[in-house]
Amino acid sequence: MATVINPLEATAIELQNGLATGKYDSVHVVHVYLDQINKYNDRLRAVIQTAPVENLLERAKALDAERQAGNDNINTHPSMGMGTTAGSFALLHCKPQANVKVVDNLLDGGAIIIGKANLSELAWFRGDKLRCGWSAIGGQGQSPYVEGGVDPKDNFGGHSNPGGSSSGSAIGVAAGFAPVSVGTETSGSLSMPGNRAAVFTMKPTLGLIPTEGILPACSYLDSAGPMAKSALDFANTLQALVGKDSKNYAAAATGDWSGIRIGAHGEIAAAYEQLKKRGVSIKHPVSLISIQAYKENGPSPKDGLMLGNIQQNINDYLGDLQDSPVRTVKDIVEFNRRYSLVELPPDYPNQSYLESALEAKPWTKEQSEEAIRQLHKVARERGVDHTMREKDINVIIGPCDSRLDAIVTGSGYPCATLPLSYYSRNGRPFGLIAIAAAGQEELLVQLMSAWEATFPKRKAPKS
Repeated sequence: MATVINPLEATAIELQNGLATGKYDSVHVVHVYLDQINKYNDRLRAVIQTAPVENLLERAKALDAERQAGNDNINTHPSMGMGTTAGSFALLHCKPQANVKVVDNLLDGGAIIIGKANLSELAWFRGDKLRCGWSAIGGQGQSPYVEGGVDPKDNFGGHSNPGGSSSGSAIGVAAGFAPVSVGTETSGSLSMPGNRAAVFTMKPTLGLIPTEGILPACSYLDSAGPMAKSALDFANTLQALVGKDSKNYAAAATGDWSGIRIGAHGEIAAAYEQLKKRGVSIKHPVSLISIQAYKENGPSPKDGLMLGNIQQNINDYLGDLQDSPVRTVKDIVEFNRRYSLVELPPDYPNQSYLESALEAKPWTKEQSEEAIRQLHKVARERGVDHTMREKDINVIIGPCDSRLDAIVTGSGYPCATLPLSYYSRNGRPFGLIAIAAAGQEELLVQLMSAWEATFPKRKAPKS
């Protein structure tokens, strides 16, 4: 009889060890996660679609490796039995020409991709103040921790909300639908839902992970990133996404604080005191430039960069598909108006971002590169670089429920989430965000593992 697997707590490493020692076989593992999805997805709305069971079982019999889930704005070839919709009915019948590079990297590493996660529709670039975690196809994603789900009186990203746009990727890992997952981020789309699901995630240095074939919000700012319940699972998944010839991220998961010099921005007093007791080098408080600095000389260059590029980015993505009933942003807008009952329901009634994109004048490459220079001047030179140099630190941490993600976005530097605790009022997890310099993913993996070794074990949600 196979050993019982608890999908809420099992890590990919534990599953691999169990497979290697014959405690259970691959087919059993796949059935465990499919059963968990079938039991709870109607309530949590984390998964848009699963691969055909026969496809999963055929691959399960041939593989002895980690099991993973991918976001539904990441292209998978039709042969995998799943579409790529970004949560929109307009893209329901789109067919990519091939898997994206990150999917092939995962498959080469022995992954079984069990399903496609729900997300804020079109990576939250559909309409203003639409509730995070909702898509027309997937419905409203729900935190497995928050009893009663999203409070309709909350604002679009309120405390009962799972966060977005990579909502389902975080919910799915927390709810035991897969041991690890993949999401994407332009600004906060990994860190916000990861923080609210008590999982480790990271937006890596821009350019580290290839993004071709991922539906873009802004190609200058986008990245994919893993989500996992443990630092080692995270490191192994990052390794798979980047490719076999990358750094050995798992080797950095030492659980050791040596060499980590922290500057704390914002107030999480209990956590900082515990770190000090462990002898961790931590300076508190440290100041970091405000996001208002982006607007010192006029409108934020980030907003202009996104609005000036989104139409062409999406049009290029749609134009590269093997088959698609929509080929432009204008096609999507018209589709949504035509099928407004499903795409523009009363609680999610607008597509203002798409309409603004149609009206905006497309930016030139020179305009976009100048905006990036302005963002780097604020977020890097006057922001992260200045603070690290002045305080002799190599990591800045602060509350994840803050606007630190906007500084990360402008810098292009990597940032990671660190699970900490749970709100007493509704059980929702919260934690910290950690920022490092470009290319310092290994340092952040070390920090994740040391954090995991120092603070109480994360709680699984109640079933």
